[in-house]
Amino acid sequence: MGRKPGSVVPLKGRPVQGFHAWVRVYFSHLVRQWEGRTMSGFTQRLEKASMATKSLVCVGLDPDPARMPVPDVFEFNRAIVDATAALVCSYKPNLAFYEAMGIPGLEALQKTIAHIRSAAPTAIIIGDAKRGDIGPSAQAYAKAMFQVWGFDAITINAWGGQDTVTPFLEDESKGVFVWCRGSNPGSADFQDVQVAVEDESSVPLYRKMALDCQEWNTNGNLGLVVGATVPRQLQDVRATCPAMPFLIPGVGAQGGDLEAAVRQGADSRGRAALINSSRGVIYASTGADFAQAAAREADKLRSSINQVLEADGKGWS
Repeated sequence: MGRKPGSVVPLKGRPVQGFHAWVRVYFSHLVRQWEGRTMSGFTQRLEKASMATKSLVCVGLDPDPARMPVPDVFEFNRAIVDATAALVCSYKPNLAFYEAMGIPGLEALQKTIAHIRSAAPTAIIIGDAKRGDIGPSAQAYAKAMFQVWGFDAITINAWGGQDTVTPFLEDESKGVFVWCRGSNPGSADFQDVQVAVEDESSVPLYRKMALDCQEWNTNGNLGLVVGATVPRQLQDVRATCPAMPFLIPGVGAQGGDLEAAVRQGADSRGRAALINSSRGVIYASTGADFAQAAAREADKLRSSINQVLEADGKGWS
């Protein structure tokens, strides 16, 4: 028989009743309090990057030779970075686009990372790789992303549980964003499924992911990816994890609600959020003015975000 929509899928594990359930809730509360008072090396760097440009904007660098107005990937990225460096706090190269071009693509990625370090030294560089494995394989991925490529943060897929997350968390100066609730419609196929938790209630799988990530966040460098296209789920996850940094894709080309993304995705101070736009910025023009058009779109996005923050008394001054 197939599972009925909305039915509860039980999770295996030892039963927790009475006192044990109370202990879990109590210590989860302590973790939330601790997260609210302290910052890790990574969250301090993220705060510094945002303050430097008064921006929560992250620009996704997803080069597509079929859409780029210039043939050279690095020159395309370089122009985008130079035009937007004063407007954004982060850049997010999606490794798929570079890997698809083979060795030349990887060489362009290497030069892009080096150029961002020079042109935007405070910016956080996120390797959007969505890696997910266990044991030596996960350790090798962590070494590749952080030591070889030198990313400040990466995205990972935690489908394999804590074993797929822990190897990436050892260096508290490096951020790890777990794919929690996607911006794509198909994310609901799995991420919205109701699952039973230890206190015998049921929650959507994405919230179970958020709860567990909060427990695993002992170094303070774990964050979550939650889409701007699902504001109700974004609000739910922020209420569950009030202090963790969020990477929020889905504004721009995917049509996410920007105002809701800011209000539901940022923390109580209006910080700890990276609001990402990729195609909406880098392909704002297919002409010779592509870099200037990207700057206009990045500035427009930053201004729109800051207007929401200021209206809520959470501006940068």
